[in-house]
Amino acid sequence: MSRQTYREPNGRWGVKGISWAEIPDGLYGALCKLRDYEDRCEHPHLIESLMDEGDFTEWTLVDSEHNVWQCNHCGRLHRFEADGPDENGFACCPYCGKFIENGSEDIDDEPA
Repeated sequence: MSRQTYREPNGRWGVKGISWAEIPDGLYGALCKLRDYEDRCEHPHLIESLMDEGDFTEWTLVDSEHNVWQCNHCGRLHRFEADGPDENGFACCPYCGKFIENGSEDIDDEPA
């Protein structure tokens, strides 16, 4: 896949074929992430640096009746219609960005 963003020699950047005036304000952050992702993919050694142990988390099933899972890194909860993060194609936590290792269906019945 070819890049969707470009960077000019003076540091300015944009999205191919789209002027900034056409882009809704709410999309700027997502486009920054796309630009950063494309920059990293051009340099494989940067991808390797993303894969150290500190970039992984596990998700735990915390409510089996409602199929609610929790990220062990950021603590955010996510409800799936069926199954868990792996079966639903979640490779990364959508909240903290950590890569998801195999989740656990062990529910902690101990009160906190």
